[in-house]
Amino acid sequence: MSIPIITSSISSSARARTGASSQGDRQQASALRLILSSDFGQLQVWEFVGPRAVVIGRGPSSSLRLPDAAEYQTISGYHCVIELSRNRAYLRDLGSLNGTFLNGHLVSRREDDRVQGVAVSGFGVKLADGDIVTLAGAFSFRVGLVDDSVLDQGGQPVTMVEVAPLCPACGKLHDPVPLAKYADVLCQECRPNPLASLKLLKSGLNRRIRTLDPLKGLRITKTLGRGSTSAVFLAERKDNKVLMALKVMSPAISENEWARKSFLREVAIGRALKHDNVTKLHSFGYYGGAYFYLMEYCSGGNSEEKRLAAPEGVLSPNEALDVVLPVLDGLNYIHNVKLAAIRGESDQATESRGLVHRDLKPTNIFLGGPDGTTPKIADIGVGKLYNTADSYSNTRTGSVAGSPATMPRQQVLNFKHAGPEVDVWAAAATIYKLLTGEYPRDFPEDEDPWRVVLNKPPVPILKRGRQLPSHLALAVDEALVDNPAIKHQTALSLKNSLVAAARRDGLIP
Repeated sequence: MSIPIITSSISSSARARTGASSQGDRQQASALRLILSSDFGQLQVWEFVGPRAVVIGRGPSSSLRLPDAAEYQTISGYHCVIELSRNRAYLRDLGSLNGTFLNGHLVSRREDDRVQGVAVSGFGVKLADGDIVTLAGAFSFRVGLVDDSVLDQGGQPVTMVEVAPLCPACGKLHDPVPLAKYADVLCQECRPNPLASLKLLKSGLNRRIRTLDPLKGLRITKTLGRGSTSAVFLAERKDNKVLMALKVMSPAISENEWARKSFLREVAIGRALKHDNVTKLHSFGYYGGAYFYLMEYCSGGNSEEKRLAAPEGVLSPNEALDVVLPVLDGLNYIHNVKLAAIRGESDQATESRGLVHRDLKPTNIFLGGPDGTTPKIADIGVGKLYNTADSYSNTRTGSVAGSPATMPRQQVLNFKHAGPEVDVWAAAATIYKLLTGEYPRDFPEDEDPWRVVLNKPPVPILKRGRQLPSHLALAVDEALVDNPAIKHQTALSLKNSLVAAARRDGLIP
């Protein structure tokens, strides 16, 4: 059964039905009214006028007394209290065993004589219009707050904030609307849209959702990019002007269990990686099905943008080496890093060593640091774990993801079990693109790109019409041989080869 919009007119009719508000209450010096609505058996609405303490539970003296029925036995006799003052309302748990939840997040509960939750001090948390309170998972109600001192043009009291099962992005009424776990739910039209998810997160932030604390004090300035499952926005800290990148996954995507686990796994891995040539992930959170994380912002853009901005649309050999050599240091790090308690395909948290990126390309190499020139590997969403026992995770059997333009044959043939050498090949393909403006293989529009990777060898770099130092050109060509095997199995092997070639060509001392 849907929950209606609560306005002053509806609350007046509810008062007539329930008789919950007395004339004595009305005469108290207060402009704030509390309206609680729920549906257990039939629609019920209660109204209270402060200042007063509204005790909720199964006890005989409760202000809002729940039936002594089997389905409510997990609710304490005096479960929680809403302390209503002249201008504010606070929710406080009264030491219940099974807890009080605000918008899906634990406020407090008693456990083994200890109090746990986000409001353990006893002062409670401030309520806002539209909040949803759940008692022990058995009973939920929506909070309405009406300020009688604020009148509309007709002289009627208006709600402090619109209390309604409305989409926080487009403002449309949900139909039908169940009493949801969260106070805010995007409508079906807005659920796939990451921009709408930003509005959902903002609404949750206004409701003091603790999982959204990383977003406090942030201002979104522009969209940096948008993919099939998420979008990235530029965010600025209002106090110190520090810039960060905010990646948001929409609820329509997070409903897919595999996509949600992949996103959370990306967060777990990103927080574990600490290297100057890998983008840093600062914090993450979620609300209403929208997941997000904050990561390092790279002011220099990506290496493909750097190439396109060059006078001839290509980088010089030294410029290309300045990008790729540090990237190989970053690859060597992620290929050997120890990762603890990362959940894999079996959903078991196990210790692993090493990560394969599987989608390294010029657009996934960003330029950050204080001056925006330090190359940093980004976008580990397609990455996978592996360990010394050669067990792999987070890849569906038979699936292929990533970019064929920077993918060797081995990755297409056995994507799930691809090792670090595929990233090394992709790094060679990246320097090829930065030097020539083209990828190692040609991909005609009328041909399947995966068949091209399997059946066509890379084009020698000097046939791209660019004059390049001979030793460097040979080193790149050798690194791109992938039939029958990839020459360089480690990032350090390719780095040593490129450095030796550059020295023979006189590019570096």
